Amino acid sequence: MRLWVMSDLHIELTRGWDLPSGDARPQFDVMIVAGDLMPRAERGVKWLLERVPDRHVIYVMGNHEAYGEDIDRTLEKAKEIAAGTNVHVLENESVRIGDVTFAGCTLWTDFALFGDERREMAIAAERMNDFRKIRTARYAERFRPAHALARHRRSRTFLEAEFRKDRPGPVVIVTHHACRRPELRLSDPPAPDELLSAAYYSDLTNLMVPAPDDGRGALRPADLWIHGHTHSSFDAVIGGAPDAVLGGTGTRVLSNPKGYGPWPPREPSWENQDFNEKLIIEI
Repeated sequence: MRLWVMSDLHIELTRGWDLPSGDARPQFDVMIVAGDLMPRAERGVKWLLERVPDRHVIYVMGNHEAYGEDIDRTLEKAKEIAAGTNVHVLENESVRIGDVTFAGCTLWTDFALFGDERREMAIAAERMNDFRKIRTARYAERFRPAHALARHRRSRTFLEAEFRKDRPGPVVIVTHHACRRPELRLSDPPAPDELLSAAYYSDLTNLMVPAPDDGRGALRPADLWIHGHTHSSFDAVIGGAPDAVLGGTGTRVLSNPKGYGPWPPREPSWENQDFNEKLIIEI
């Protein structure tokens, strides 16, 4: 199965760029959009339906989808529009296409990257637009780091349960927030800008290592984990079996974000110079 993979298209901050179409469009079976397509997820679904009406699309919300909105209400609207179409909006849900299982969620983060959850949450609250521009509780409350942490924990529980299910074929995970440790050298002591990485990454590499049945079923990691959010490309195999008995060769973790732009003439190209608008992955 050929997957057309991308994230962080940020259409609201893009001018003069669109998805490759016609003869320029790559050959694919399923398109993956790992969040931050545009604010208001229902608009994102409409945008995708207009451009990709003939193939399955897996779409998870990023943080920007909820800007100016209630985070749950925009998801509900997106699902209403996507119902019965080729676009699958996933939030702690899975869908099977052929023999491939796709499981998706925004994921958020656990603010545990550097071992100081309280400080990492405080820095995120101060510096991240997420905690100023997103509402919750039917618009009654501002979305806060504690809300994000609770959602992360629900998503982690969902993903681990998926890894313990029987499966007919490969499993592909699609999240917006990153599932790995960043490649980052910290100052001593760490600067606030460095600690802000905890709002982008969670170290979930223990879910990329097989584990025997503990009464809940054996844990078999995903074959492929696609994420966005960081605006930098990444492609590596993480994890794998600690011994030959458990089997498993690790999880391929992949990110292909465009980032902001282009916005000519000021910004003639997109932010992430490694972005490949025609990236195809076979699973």
